[in-house]
Amino acid sequence: MAKIVLSKLKCIKTSSGGGADDVYAKFFVDGQQTQKWPISGDYDMRVGDEAFINQTFSFNKDLKVELWEYDSTSADDYMGTHVFSATGSGSGKITLADPKEGNVYELGYEYLTTKIKVARLHSAKCVAMSESVNSDLVSKAVSLSSDVAAAAAKVLGQTPNPKAQLVGQALEAGATVLKGIPGLVDAIGKAGNYPDELYMTFTNQPGIAKRFWPQPGKYYEIYAGQIVRFDELRYPLTQSLDVSLWEYDSVSGDDQLGSFAIDKETEIGTYVKTVTSASEASIYLVAYTVAEEQW
Repeated sequence: MAKIVLSKLKCIKTSSGGGADDVYAKFFVDGQQTQKWPISGDYDMRVGDEAFINQTFSFNKDLKVELWEYDSTSADDYMGTHVFSATGSGSGKITLADPKEGNVYELGYEYLTTKIKVARLHSAKCVAMSESVNSDLVSKAVSLSSDVAAAAAKVLGQTPNPKAQLVGQALEAGATVLKGIPGLVDAIGKAGNYPDELYMTFTNQPGIAKRFWPQPGKYYEIYAGQIVRFDELRYPLTQSLDVSLWEYDSVSGDDQLGSFAIDKETEIGTYVKTVTSASEASIYLVAYTVAEEQW
């Protein structure tokens, strides 16, 4: 059985219709369609835009990828196919194109070996919900991010696969550093008790349809001081992962609560990252692990 991870999709040239392509992809494992990307809807892409698919497939014979563009007035437009063989190996980029539509896209891939470097998003702690503190307090939190990481690392020590309780203690240790910022605790206490409707994506573009967490729910309601643990958010670290936190907004556009990257060169260990947004006045801590694992 072969295993392959499909990573980054990049738009080299849009279709002849002009404007952005409304892109989606279908995947066929050994002749049977298994899933779609994004899970629902489509993904707006212009020349130079990149989207992270970050999906892994196991197959005995082949994996077929079909690229499509949504069309609201007629049948959707086919934009190219590629078939990966179970006898393949290595990594690189393939081209998805269709002369009729004029589009050109590149898709990164890597056949996986038995053990690979894996990133696991473990949990997150909401220190300050959106619009609960001012931008000055957020800036001070950013300046203490290395102190937060050090405090968390002191709790975690050299534990290779820390249990949830220990990671929770590390998040609390990081939060304690931030609570030392003058005025932060008072500002949080005076803010309204309205939860953030949190979801996460691998892109800096908003949209529930682009989320990888939560599933199957649209978002997760979280309050200041609360920790949420993620289940099996496990991804091959064959390329750097860009993670964005968002708050769902049914009235206006969704609000980005910050972002962070897990570099593919990250050493084995457990990390706590400070994730903030000055514009949305929010502060989060996110814990993740990097390890060599069977895939």
